[in-house]
Amino acid sequence: MRNALLSNKNRMQRRIDEISSFTEIDGEITRRTYSAAWADAVDYLKKEFALAGMTCRMDSFGNLIGRYDPLGSSEKPFAVGSHLDSVKNAGKYDGVAGIVCGLEMVSMLYENGIVPKHPIEVIATADEEGAICQKGYFGARFMTGDMTAEQCLGFRNAEGKNVADLQGDCRLFKDNTFGSDCGWAKNCYRSWLEIHVEQGNVLETEHKQAGIVCGVVGIGRIFVKFTGSSDHAGPTLMKGRQDSLAAAAALITHVWEKGQKKSGDLVCTVARLHNSPNIHNVISGETELVIDYRSADDSLSQATAAEFKAFVKSLEESYGVKTEITAETYTPVKLFDKDMISAIKALEMPDTMELYSWAGHDAKAFANFIPTAMIFMPSIGGKSHSPLEFTPIESFELVCNSAVKLFL
Repeated sequence: MRNALLSNKNRMQRRIDEISSFTEIDGEITRRTYSAAWADAVDYLKKEFALAGMTCRMDSFGNLIGRYDPLGSSEKPFAVGSHLDSVKNAGKYDGVAGIVCGLEMVSMLYENGIVPKHPIEVIATADEEGAICQKGYFGARFMTGDMTAEQCLGFRNAEGKNVADLQGDCRLFKDNTFGSDCGWAKNCYRSWLEIHVEQGNVLETEHKQAGIVCGVVGIGRIFVKFTGSSDHAGPTLMKGRQDSLAAAAALITHVWEKGQKKSGDLVCTVARLHNSPNIHNVISGETELVIDYRSADDSLSQATAAEFKAFVKSLEESYGVKTEITAETYTPVKLFDKDMISAIKALEMPDTMELYSWAGHDAKAFANFIPTAMIFMPSIGGKSHSPLEFTPIESFELVCNSAVKLFL
């Protein structure tokens, strides 16, 4: 029977489409953690978990866990899954792909009456995208105890709300006491497997059907604030102006040029900008931005961060502004578990290759505490965090038909 264990692509496509229908904004996919759309998606998954013979629970952060354990085993379970939240105006597949694949593999076992060698838990994590915690994969960090509950509450979203505020507005947490179970997953699982769309075009370019991920690159962010002086854009002479936006523009150009020079080894982005007073006829007095830089070489990342900060300081004299590094984060390169990678290779999926992930994932948080691995499916055109995001359902079939063997 195990040789004939096959996934159901129509069921997977239906689940992908159903989850994508839960959105805060009509005409696009926006599903931030604790929003009404996210809560509706949680309710939907609870029903799908039950249909696959699973019990369900949610931790105090909002991570949803479905457990498949036909024998009531006391053994540590396998964990598989990804995140349910999305960025604004997202695609269908980021995060959802890993949840759907995990649920499908359990469905395959359940409908064929097959008992896995250990229990399986399918996890839909919360706030992986970092809308609340700019370090990313917030729910996974809570699960593993990477932060204390008090530290978790210290982070706020763009509207100034923290986890407690947002949970207070969400119907799923009316009787919730936040934080008492922080770190509950640290010693709970035997392994974490995350199946994810690549979010790049390496697999498509190399004509590969799946990728075995060897690790996640180092990811750093530098939060910069420029303070100048707001004056009328007409009468104020150019000489002596203290234009915070002009200084920020110089930094943006510098970051772009640095990334171009190190292309292939480093990526650098400025993608968040706040400017005040942001009026067409007033010189900018305060500008804030975030630099995002990534590399598979921690030493290159460290050198890049130091160079960026020195350049920021140099702009004080050039533009007559004050500069401040208001915050800085860095998560170093994380290699995945060698034994798990070997087990995935032993599946002998056709047309695979090894590669790094240049995006952060829940797997990076779990890898600090739990043997962890990832499998990538191709993103057509390399599109992600975009309505154009697309991965063929045949890729889901291929990966599920192979990866389910890890549980047998």
